[in-house]
Amino acid sequence: MNNLFKGAALLLGGAVLGAAAALLLTPKTGEEVRKQLAELLEEAKQQMNQKQQEAKTETEKEA
Repeated sequence: MNNLFKGAALLLGGAVLGAAAALLLTPKTGEEVRKQLAELLEEAKQQMNQKQQEAKTETEKEA
């Protein structure tokens, strides 16, 4: 399960970095980019919290 969590974290991290790079390379105002980055980071944070909770629940089941 630990490897699954690491893999999910790496995948999500890569997606966040890719999306952030795409946002920074688009012709938008600074305010628009900051807003999109904030939304993206909040979504990633929520997904990581969900994966963390799932891993914790799975670990507790195995114990």
